[in-house]
Amino acid sequence: MTCAHDDARQHAEQILKTDPAGSLAITQALLSDPPCGVPDCAADLRLLAADAAIRIGQRDLGSGYLAQVTPTTARQRVRALLLRAQLAQAAGQVAQAAGYFQRSAQAARDEGLGAEEGDVLSLLAQMQHRAGKNNEALEALARVLALRQADGDVDAEIRALCNQVIILNSQGRLRESLELLETAQQRLPDSQDPLQSALHVHANLGLLHEQTGQYGDAHAQFKQALDVAQRAGNQPGSIIMALNAGMMAHKLGHLDEAATLLTSALEGAREMGSTNEQSTALQTLGMILAAQGRGQEAAEAYREAESLAEASGDVDRQLEILLGRAEHHLNHQQPSLAEAPLKRALALAEQAERTREMLQAHELLARLYEDDAPREAIAHLKSAARLGDLLRDVVLAQQARDLTTQAELSGARREVSHERQLRLASEQARTDAIAALERERFYDDLTGLPNRLLMRVLLSRATEQAARDGQGVSVAILDIHRFKQVNDALGPAGGDELLRAVAERLKTGLGQGEVLARTGGNEFVVLLLGESVESREARAETLLAALRENFRVHGLPVSVQGSLGVAHHTQDGTDPDELLRAAHIALDDAREQGHALGRYQGGGQERQATLHFEAALADALNQGEFDLHYQPVIDAVNGEIRGAEALLRWHNPDLGFRSPAEFIPVLERTGLIVPVGAWVLHEACRRASTWGGVPVAVNLSARQFQQGDLLGTVRSALQGSGLPPECLKLEITESLMIQSPERVQEILLGLRQMGVQVMLDDFGTGYSNLSLLRNIPVSGLKIDRSFVTALERGENASAQAMIRTIVQLSEALGLYTVAEGVEHADEHQLLRDLGVDLLQGYHFARPSATWSPESHRPPGVGAAV
Repeated sequence: MTCAHDDARQHAEQILKTDPAGSLAITQALLSDPPCGVPDCAADLRLLAADAAIRIGQRDLGSGYLAQVTPTTARQRVRALLLRAQLAQAAGQVAQAAGYFQRSAQAARDEGLGAEEGDVLSLLAQMQHRAGKNNEALEALARVLALRQADGDVDAEIRALCNQVIILNSQGRLRESLELLETAQQRLPDSQDPLQSALHVHANLGLLHEQTGQYGDAHAQFKQALDVAQRAGNQPGSIIMALNAGMMAHKLGHLDEAATLLTSALEGAREMGSTNEQSTALQTLGMILAAQGRGQEAAEAYREAESLAEASGDVDRQLEILLGRAEHHLNHQQPSLAEAPLKRALALAEQAERTREMLQAHELLARLYEDDAPREAIAHLKSAARLGDLLRDVVLAQQARDLTTQAELSGARREVSHERQLRLASEQARTDAIAALERERFYDDLTGLPNRLLMRVLLSRATEQAARDGQGVSVAILDIHRFKQVNDALGPAGGDELLRAVAERLKTGLGQGEVLARTGGNEFVVLLLGESVESREARAETLLAALRENFRVHGLPVSVQGSLGVAHHTQDGTDPDELLRAAHIALDDAREQGHALGRYQGGGQERQATLHFEAALADALNQGEFDLHYQPVIDAVNGEIRGAEALLRWHNPDLGFRSPAEFIPVLERTGLIVPVGAWVLHEACRRASTWGGVPVAVNLSARQFQQGDLLGTVRSALQGSGLPPECLKLEITESLMIQSPERVQEILLGLRQMGVQVMLDDFGTGYSNLSLLRNIPVSGLKIDRSFVTALERGENASAQAMIRTIVQLSEALGLYTVAEGVEHADEHQLLRDLGVDLLQGYHFARPSATWSPESHRPPGVGAAV
């Protein structure tokens, strides 16, 4: 009997992988038709509907269809068991899913259904890999490959090879990966489905480049794979390639492109119920949100990503999320937030035998403990070095670049080749690569001297030796004065040449067993030996004296001076960390007092308090400790509200409320002002969007102009809040214009094109450049508070003259004026008479977190009774 559903059912099977939603719609329509009378047709349709529903995340629907099936054929039994395995896996029941997979594979093998057995084993291998059982996964894929070759299914053979490549890459076995990838590429000309096979090849080329750190090449491959997937109508493939391309765009710093690609992948993954893709997209979006100063949203994205990865049992995804989050915190000076995910990642990597992730975790832990716990840092470095010996294929990274230029589509077929030398790397080249890595880890690449980490190891050994034989040990830290000016005058190459010359001269003055290291841009550390403190300090003086003779850089004489801080074992410290901290304090004291040589005189507790303050401040954004208070800006004539200034406040559970005068300079010095400033912009715009058109003013830092994407941050804050651009006023200082006039003017022009106003803050303090003021696009001048304060002190004549001059200047330039610090009614009256447009100060309202235009009452107006 001929089945009336045959053609439609075959079409639904064909599009199942690329368009599961479409396949489900076709199958449901067939099931709603009258029965065709062919035995087993209804069961086949229900199994197909269950498969499609599971693929798009509708697991309850899929389970319902599956419950209606009583298999009568071998293929139906195999497929029913396979679908039960997938349902169990999606529910996090890994052991139960493995049992169903194995029963399904055995049933297919017993019936001689090679293609079906290969499909089952491929899915089983994926689950085993995610659970960290890589050897079992590779055994399953070896069986899959043999079945595909026996069936003559070239496209399935290519997929099996690429699946093996994924697992080998995760183990750092790049040589074997490349050999298998070469075999897959050689099979492409015989492919019957060139677009799908090309998708696998591009994807794996991208993964290979990502594995070897070639993110630009990886990005190009993933974008090409995304194009192929979209042309093939492969929705799952499009989601994964958009995800991978977005992650590479993030690594390359293309945040807008990354956010677009990742958001697209996240929406598609949620539609299909793909938890792994959702977790990865959320992780990277979390990093982008954090970089934009949206700490709370970033934390929520991280939490959701970790929850999804843990529920899916995907070890690699969990490791990627944990390590990525920890590295992000370290890069943004948030070490306390990095420790817990790093320890968890290391334990998980060790349990799952993920060598590369173990290495990465040890290296990040060494970086975490480098300053505060050097012994632990050294232990982690030693572990990392041992693991590095297991990953010797790093030399192939450069060679792998050649793969990208040899991948081109020709009609409907794909021809890819690469040079035989990719799998013939010589043992000597491998040895050289390993030696280079080890040298890079422990030595400064510019001077060849030991770096900070190796110096700690050597200092630790010296102090241990000193405890045994009574040898005297001191640590001296040398800082070269005015190095930035030399670097600016002679260029980076000149600065490098000077540092090498300084290193060579200092080395000539070392005694037996003494060590010189370069630990920073223009900072050197010397390990001094000698019986007495006096002799070691004399050696330190000799090192300083050696610098007094001019150096020659690019043929020009260069004078070098420096300061040096000395700390002695054991009176100033007993372990390397204490000694280095004491030497740094001595160096700071020498620089502050204008001395060449400084000896440690104590002060460690004050420095520790400062470190505690800075550490707490570094965590403040992610801990939600910042708040904005708002102070209204009033029309000097009629008292109407013309806006409000957003003022940053910080309350720490341990330190209490801290003054902006304390923490703002620290934010500036450490660079934390950039993410904090981004948060301020987003929060102020969000709040002002509820004020019905009342503008908000936000102070900008010089760092925000110099680092990051200020225009992008402002644009994001406006778009995210819906605040009209004309309701945002940004305040900058005169000194900023003097420091970077061209860059500032470029950014200010960009802000004006958006419709955002800019005010010049603290005007009249001595930096005023009238020619510059005439040419930059500002809308108003904020008179420096000192002139208003002078009115109160009785210095009325000179203060009034200055204020009147600023008002006349602003009128001539078409600018409005604002006076802040107004505390009394007579100041209000006087400033209004002098022609100041807008006023701000305690006379009108103190800054408040709850202020709003509706809650504001002019001074002297009582509450309603």
